[in-house]
Amino acid sequence: MFELSQKELQKLEGKMTTDNIPRLENLAPLALFYKKGINGKILYTNVQEEKIHYFIAENYDQLHQNTSFELLYVLSGSIINKIEDKEYVYHAGQACLFNRRIAHSDVIKNGHVLFLNISEKFLANLLTPISHFESQQGKVFQFLQNDILGKDDWKRRYIEFTPTTPVKNNIFNNLLDAMQLELATSKIGSDYFQKGLLLRLLKELENHKSFQLKTVDIDLSKEDFLVNRLISLIESHYGNISRKKIEETLHYNSEYLNRLLKKHCHMTIINYAKAIRIKKAKQLLETTDLTVAEIADALGFSSENYFYHYFKSNTQLSPKQYRIKKAQEI
Repeated sequence: MFELSQKELQKLEGKMTTDNIPRLENLAPLALFYKKGINGKILYTNVQEEKIHYFIAENYDQLHQNTSFELLYVLSGSIINKIEDKEYVYHAGQACLFNRRIAHSDVIKNGHVLFLNISEKFLANLLTPISHFESQQGKVFQFLQNDILGKDDWKRRYIEFTPTTPVKNNIFNNLLDAMQLELATSKIGSDYFQKGLLLRLLKELENHKSFQLKTVDIDLSKEDFLVNRLISLIESHYGNISRKKIEETLHYNSEYLNRLLKKHCHMTIINYAKAIRIKKAKQLLETTDLTVAEIADALGFSSENYFYHYFKSNTQLSPKQYRIKKAQEI
C-alpha cells in the first residue's frame, strides 16, 4: 500500500533530491492538496489545473522540501507537524507557511489538513506589481517577497498562524472553498480570479482579528528558538495550559523554560498565560456576540462564575461592564 502511495504521489509531483532530502516539485502554478485520516488510511485529494484526483493509501510522512511555497491549514481534528527535527501538534484552525528551505512532513490519524502549493513564478507575477507598496505590506507579504527577491531565500524559515479566538473563521474557510472551485473548473479569466483569491487569503492571514502569526527562524540560537516555541504553545492554547503539558510538549524542564521566558520577556509562564487569557477574553467580548458563559467555555474556564471573578480581578470590570464600555467607545 505504501508503494501505491509513492506511485500516486509521483504522478502528482515530480521528485528531486537535495542534501539527501527528497524535494517535491509541484508542476502546477497553484494547487490544493488534501489529506484526511479514514480508518487508519489516508484519503488523498489533489485539485489543480481543472482536475480532481484522489486515492486512498498509507500516510506519506517522509521528511521533504518543496520547490514551491506551501501553506498547511488544519481543517478539522489534529495532526503532528514535523518540522526539521521537531514535532508539533496542530489543531483545527492552525496554519503554517513554509519557505522552500524547510524540511517537513506530517502524521495524520483523525485530522483533515489542506496544503496550498504556490509556485515561485505564480507568486512573483502576483507580488511584483504591488512590491512598491512595501510600507503597507504585512509580515506574510514581506516573508514571501524577501524570499523571491533572494534576500532571505537561504534561510530555513516559516510562519506559524494561530486563531486569535477559538471561533471558527468562516471568511478564511470560504476563501479556501472558492479557491478549490476555481482550480477544479475551467472558466474564462480563471488566472485573474485565482490571483485575486490568493491575495485575499494572504491578507486574511495577516488580519490580527483572525490570526496571530509568528515567524520562526530555524537557525536562531537555542534560547531564542525555545522562547519562540514556548510563546507559540501558550498562545495556541489561549493561555489555558499547564506547566506539565508544556514540559511534555517541548521536552524541557518547566523551571528552565520559565527562566528563559523571564529573561527574554520579563514575565513568568503563569503571568504570560494569564495575560493571554485576558487578552483573548477581551477580544471575544469586543468582536463577537457570544454570551459570557460561551466565552468562559471557549477559553477553558471551569464555570462562568470562575471566569467572571478571574476577569474582574484582572481588569477591575466585569465581562458585561467591559463589553458595554467598549461598545460606547466606538
